[in-house]
Amino acid sequence: MTDGETLDHDLFTSFHNVQKLMRGLHSNQSLYPGEFMMLGAIGHYFDTCQEEKTEEKTVDNLPGISVSELCKRVHSSKSATSKMLKSLEEKQYIKRITDTRDRRVVYITLTEAGDKSIQDSKSRFVKFTNGTVQKMGIDDTKALIHHLKQLYEAM
Repeated sequence: MTDGETLDHDLFTSFHNVQKLMRGLHSNQSLYPGEFMMLGAIGHYFDTCQEEKTEEKTVDNLPGISVSELCKRVHSSKSATSKMLKSLEEKQYIKRITDTRDRRVVYITLTEAGDKSIQDSKSRFVKFTNGTVQKMGIDDTKALIHHLKQLYEAM
């Protein structure tokens, strides 16, 4: 095996191993990774709204995130987003709220189960990253972040 073949294999294996670890991080195994990311995007929207409200900025008093806004945030088509939202709704992690002024507009909000799933996963993620930084050290962690950014740009 040549050095290039070894690098190809080692890089692929490293990506695969990290992907397996990251996939296991979210606490709710009944959700597909895409569904979990969608749930996270909805949760992030509400976190952002809370931050803006506490800073006394003007925030529209909306019942949730609109489907069109969610599509933009997750860079997904309306049909793919709708499919995931249907599954999340069936699993009772979200609910849809139709705008009373314009019935074509639908807002998405988290249910208690959806919010709990996000909070549990955030807690696991913080514990995971803190443990990783503790094992690697701050300098090596910063170097890894720098190299991952370089990798992203190269790809």
